[in-house]
Amino acid sequence: MKTARSFHRIVAPWFFILLIITLATGIIYRVGRAWFGMSKETGNKILSVHAGDWMGDIASPLYVIFIGGGLLALLFTGVVLFFKGRAKAGPRRIHRILAFILLLPLTASAATGILFKLGEDWFHFSDGTQSILMSIHQGSWLGKELRPYYILFIGLGLLALGIYGWLLVKKRPASP
Repeated sequence: MKTARSFHRIVAPWFFILLIITLATGIIYRVGRAWFGMSKETGNKILSVHAGDWMGDIASPLYVIFIGGGLLALLFTGVVLFFKGRAKAGPRRIHRILAFILLLPLTASAATGILFKLGEDWFHFSDGTQSILMSIHQGSWLGKELRPYYILFIGLGLLALGIYGWLLVKKRPASP
């Protein structure tokens, strides 16, 4: 457990900055397209940042593996920590509750985002397979009307999870 806690405490603050970029671009794209009439051209530029396409054909999938894999690693270590003890009232308890609520949707979104990108760029998945992966990734299975709410839920939830985690890092006494 000490290894999981150490990994989580060290990696999470650094990943938080990259995750903010990813969640912000995902929210801006989906909500902008659904509710504010964002053009496809503008949407594609935002998706280019979201998926790291601006980095080129080789680096973009590696970026997605890094971001998505890092999130999955944080979720895994978070699950290990969740079952090891109880949190007192305050930011730690809120962080744990949010993590529990968001575990499944964040895992599904990260895993399908990675698979979609790799399937598109490296493995040349069929259009049908890519469509299924993207449907899970962005909540299209809920329907066109609920999809933006799903993206807001997981994006803002991840932001809140990161903020409460950041409060825990700042609250922790400095090591001698």
